[in-house]
Amino acid sequence: MLINIVCIESSRPDWSKQAFESYQSKFNKSINIKWKGCKPVQRNKSYDIDKAIKKESELLLAKTKKEDLIICLDKAGKSLDTLKLKQNFDSWISSSKDISFLVGGPDGLSPECIRRSHLVWSLSGLTFPHSLIPVLLIEQIYRVWSITQNHPYHR
Repeated sequence: MLINIVCIESSRPDWSKQAFESYQSKFNKSINIKWKGCKPVQRNKSYDIDKAIKKESELLLAKTKKEDLIICLDKAGKSLDTLKLKQNFDSWISSSKDISFLVGGPDGLSPECIRRSHLVWSLSGLTFPHSLIPVLLIEQIYRVWSITQNHPYHR
């Protein structure tokens, strides 16, 4: 199974890469997780927010396949605890489809992106730096995967 974390990002700090790669190395060969970055739309004082959101969402969707399970991260999304996330994860695994998590830019995701998603998920009511989101995502994926493997990490 392939899991893509597709983000709008201007740069990726070394600490973020290292943390992501640390979790990435913990999975067995049944799961492959990739971080794919897309450059944000240039913003200036007079940029059009709707056009920027639309363009960035198109960039994100272009890095997915039509048959992927798409999970959009959005502050207005559904809040999941670990056990509910594990139930979703079990369902995603049994679908035998690749999964693409989409993380929009500072202005969010387009309605088209949200419409195409199988789940709109809110990690938290808090605001996080973009370079932290892929690390949070892979950690949560590792956590629920470790439960399915009867690994003690979750405790």
